[in-house]
Amino acid sequence: MHINYNDPVLWLDHRYACDAEARNANIEKKFLAYFNEANSLAIVDAGAGTGSNFQYYFDKLPNHQEWTLLDCEHNVLKSCQEKLMGFAQKHNYRLEENNGLLSIHSGDKKAHIRFAHGGLEEIEQHTDLKKIDVITANALFDLLSYDQFDTFACKLSAYNVCLMATLNYYETSFLPFSEEDGRFIRYFHTHMTRPQAFGAAMGPNCTEEMLDLLAEHQMMVEQEGSQWHLKRYDSTMQHYLLHFFEHAVRDLSLSASEIEDLEVWLEKKKQMCRDHQLEIIVDHSDIFAYP
Repeated sequence: MHINYNDPVLWLDHRYACDAEARNANIEKKFLAYFNEANSLAIVDAGAGTGSNFQYYFDKLPNHQEWTLLDCEHNVLKSCQEKLMGFAQKHNYRLEENNGLLSIHSGDKKAHIRFAHGGLEEIEQHTDLKKIDVITANALFDLLSYDQFDTFACKLSAYNVCLMATLNYYETSFLPFSEEDGRFIRYFHTHMTRPQAFGAAMGPNCTEEMLDLLAEHQMMVEQEGSQWHLKRYDSTMQHYLLHFFEHAVRDLSLSASEIEDLEVWLEKKKQMCRDHQLEIIVDHSDIFAYP
């Protein structure tokens, strides 16, 4: 079990399999069917991380793909390029690199990939939305505010761009359940929705608010649940989630007695994890929206 809580790239590597398993098959089928007759597709992957959406969709989408991978972290984007080169080599795909641009070929299928540093609010600075067919995003929108998503949804509607948004956070559950779980989950959600410079993030409310805003902007929407189910021997992912809970709750202005209660609760969960007696369920939703 290799854990480094300060390395976002390692975290993204660990969660790839969980993300792939959690994706809702029905929503994915509708997304792929929408573009089934297309010969080519122009895609922006927002919050691209280490390229998990590209790796997941490359074999599933039309033969000619133009990808813009957008992320606000320079080091993550650099790692993304390295990961995709490794992805191509692992699958014996033909790889070409030219001034930071990648081309990956597999038989008749080819993808051109460019990397852009920036957040979702800067998307028009990095691409011409008139030429984009779909924006993908994985586990991103719970981090945005209602107003930020409203602005984004307005752009989707104005340019007739589809959205495939997977793993939009909803709720966390611990099994077996304890009476204290609800209290610390509420604390965790309070931290997710705390006031920040850009406003309050949507957090666990993101699915409901996204659906409302997409409908308000005359987008058609398909939505179903997606779920991480971390079973008793998924110790690495469980350790990460417990760490995120601890970090978030400690960031709140808790009293000394509340902190003491937190430490007792966490130690119980960590011991259950070590003894392979813990399961964690993280409920999300997958959303496909189209003009």
